Amino acid sequence: MKVNLSKKQRQIVEFTEGALLVEAGPGSGKTRVLIERIKHLINNSKRGKVLALTFSNMAADEMKTRLSEDISFEENVDRVSVGTIHSFCLDLVQSRGNLIGLNSDIVLFENEDDRKTVLKDAFLENPELNAFLSSRNDKQKILQRSLQLITERKKEFVFPENCDDNAPFPLIYSEYNRKLIEQNAMDFDDIIFFAYRILIENPRVVQMYNSLFKYICVDESQDLNFAQYQIIKALCGDSFKNLMLVGDANQSIYGFNGSSSIYMSKCFVNDFNPTKFVLNENYRSAKRIVEFANQLEHYDSVTNYVYDGELCAYCFENEELEAKYIAMRIEQLIHDGHPDVEGAITENSIAVIARNRYVFNKLEQELTNRNLSFYFKKTISGIENESNLMKVFDLSIRILINSKDYIHLNQLKKITGNANNISSDSSDGLAIVKQALESTEYCIIIPALEKLNKDTLNFGNSLNTIQDVLPSFDDNERYLISMDIEQWRGHWTKYCMLVSKENRTLTSFRNLISLGKTAITDTHTGISLLTAHMSKGLQYDVVFVIGLCEGVFPDYRAINEGEKQLAQEKNNMYVAVTRAKRLCYMTYPKHKMMPWGDIKTQTPSRYIRDII
Repeated sequence: MKVNLSKKQRQIVEFTEGALLVEAGPGSGKTRVLIERIKHLINNSKRGKVLALTFSNMAADEMKTRLSEDISFEENVDRVSVGTIHSFCLDLVQSRGNLIGLNSDIVLFENEDDRKTVLKDAFLENPELNAFLSSRNDKQKILQRSLQLITERKKEFVFPENCDDNAPFPLIYSEYNRKLIEQNAMDFDDIIFFAYRILIENPRVVQMYNSLFKYICVDESQDLNFAQYQIIKALCGDSFKNLMLVGDANQSIYGFNGSSSIYMSKCFVNDFNPTKFVLNENYRSAKRIVEFANQLEHYDSVTNYVYDGELCAYCFENEELEAKYIAMRIEQLIHDGHPDVEGAITENSIAVIARNRYVFNKLEQELTNRNLSFYFKKTISGIENESNLMKVFDLSIRILINSKDYIHLNQLKKITGNANNISSDSSDGLAIVKQALESTEYCIIIPALEKLNKDTLNFGNSLNTIQDVLPSFDDNERYLISMDIEQWRGHWTKYCMLVSKENRTLTSFRNLISLGKTAITDTHTGISLLTAHMSKGLQYDVVFVIGLCEGVFPDYRAINEGEKQLAQEKNNMYVAVTRAKRLCYMTYPKHKMMPWGDIKTQTPSRYIRDII
């Protein structure tokens, strides 16, 4: 499949040996270049694979799709391993965790409530910590701050024994980790924490990966944090240099997660001395949009424009009139089209972006009144059961794969109403679950759970067994259970596509659900309503950026916190505006009705003050 590339893009694609840094602005074709380089590297090498790492399951799926769409590359697609950094590290922990004393069937506690329960138990079981917490009036604040600090220290790779925070935090941190390991569990931050330990403590594992993967490519590298960058360095070891980082410092918007573009633009440069390319031609966005983005001090020296486009800012008396304008403009564009947009403008080619979810309230009402289709675009991870029966099923699965999991055993007992003492010391998860379910209305799923306890995992048969008992429920409950079962089937189908039959286990299935790897692709259609963070990586013919008031966008907390957070807000605005390929409309209301009835006068955001 012939792909037209500029001279600079072609140079990047054909770059083979050594480290490579590609700084690429919006619309510069960075994903296309990354895909074409991967294909070029594979097609021109008889051995070795390419490891492509990204930051979201959606981005990984897009990369896989674009690679598989090229029929000429079909025979080599298996030589490319694509995934998120977290999924790569989870595979490493599950396959090599024994090297640092972990069990191969270690499970993931991804839920924040589960983490909080583990922490509470750590306080209760340690006399010193129990006395400390009992003496405080701000117990919930202590728990929340402790979890936050634990996350921060794990991302910094600081072990409890090396933690220099004030007492009693090092003890809190240590006891929290002990309680997790006691249950054969890890939290989300442990995935990278443990993977790093495996790599730095076992040089042979690094050598194995260096032999397996001839090239490593990291997309959206401006979003790397300290821990993720250290993983990449550890994966390369002392001698591996064929590392490519692609990103745009102006789109670094995850500072709250410890991310920073310095790991791409400074640390990588110092550590690997890469050849550097800058892609500053814009093949996507119209001239007016890029010129405005440049006024946010993100100068990309773009010279290649095909369309002038349209960018305007408007103020309205209140949120109701703001919403009416947006809905009317959408109807007009769908009906009449626009000379700068090729073909028809549809609901699917339009997005409305705001700084936070609550800005959409009036617009939702207006779009609904006009029968315009819309939906909130969001990432989907984990699984949410609506029926109690399938909640019990999910909790039971967790205990089947981890008999030490007393956190979810207690949750199971609460739902079933079983007040009996059930020992979680047994290594037989099925026996524990049977004790919890016997003599309760949920005992009917025991046969389904018994099928999951066999050596060969056939999850579909287990769901069929539950389906067979549905007639015993009333219509409302039956409906919820049926929908939950279909949700589980979707996750199982996706899992079977990702993992070969001989490698399927209940543990890996549940962990991939937690990572969002088995999430069903969002099939909603209509106008996309997005927060600024969720809009990243997407593009639309028409974009409305709404609610542009000081204190909303930029957020009032960023204004109070100062320079660093305001820089993040400016990046958010840059991302929001550059999601538009052709038309961008920015709005703000002069007055806003507060929940308690007051009307608040608003001022325009600093980003549009000069053009409103």
